[in-house]
Amino acid sequence: MTLLTRSDLGFAYLQLTGSAWQEPVRYTLEERLAALAENNCVSMGMSVEELETFLSDNSEDKLRGLLSEYGVRLQELEVLFGWNAGPEEGGPGLESETHFFDLAVAAGIPAVKSCAVYPPGVEVPPTEVLTERFGALCDRAAARGLNVSLEAMAVMPGFTYQVASDIIVAADRPNAGLLIDMWHLFRDPTGIGSIEQLTGAQIASVEFADAPSTPSADVMNEVLSGRLLPGEGDFDITGLLHTLDAKGVDLTPSVEVLSADLRALPLSENIARTAAAVRASLEKARG
Repeated sequence: MTLLTRSDLGFAYLQLTGSAWQEPVRYTLEERLAALAENNCVSMGMSVEELETFLSDNSEDKLRGLLSEYGVRLQELEVLFGWNAGPEEGGPGLESETHFFDLAVAAGIPAVKSCAVYPPGVEVPPTEVLTERFGALCDRAAARGLNVSLEAMAVMPGFTYQVASDIIVAADRPNAGLLIDMWHLFRDPTGIGSIEQLTGAQIASVEFADAPSTPSADVMNEVLSGRLLPGEGDFDITGLLHTLDAKGVDLTPSVEVLSADLRALPLSENIARTAAAVRASLEKARG
């Protein structure tokens, strides 16, 4: 079995909140789990902020009971920043990371999503420096039984998909892989080429989305509220799926379509429309 032949589906965190990034979450955890179960979806992401709040008010047993009741798992905890600064042992960055890991372990979440942010004009350290720091992060995560996925963001062009891919290859950690977010991958000029060097085992997650070939004049609005469902834009999703299939990538497909139009829908309809579009993309690629 590979990604191309999978029938299960997971959702990244932000698509299910009913809110734009940094706005209060509209739906309770149980409402999201129920809507996912209703649409035969098997997993979802969680933010570290929401998980921390939930566990401050509820027991770990309460969380695990809800997940078991709806048959949905938490697939990843997001987003771990700061590893690229090279925190010293015992420093505040490492303390925050340890707390992040503690929460993931407490909730039974197998993977943490990580990213390095370099706004335009900020110099990115040499790849070998980032590789050393990322490898150390992966080793600390492995000691807790956790996997690490590394994400690049096209709206922060310094830390490109090529840089992230080079780090994955050079770090060569068995618990680490590249996260492929289709919106960011296709919007990054280095994106498609960057995955050629990766093995299937070095790809940690695949998130579906689409967009027109020409970026919006307001790219930040596009990434946060203007993404399209797979098949509604111009991305070569079929070609990408064939590339991943040839590498033997075998993961539960995930999806992150951040869209004001989808957020306006009832949660179950948002999920149903999205799931149908992802499954149609997979069927098209299989055909």
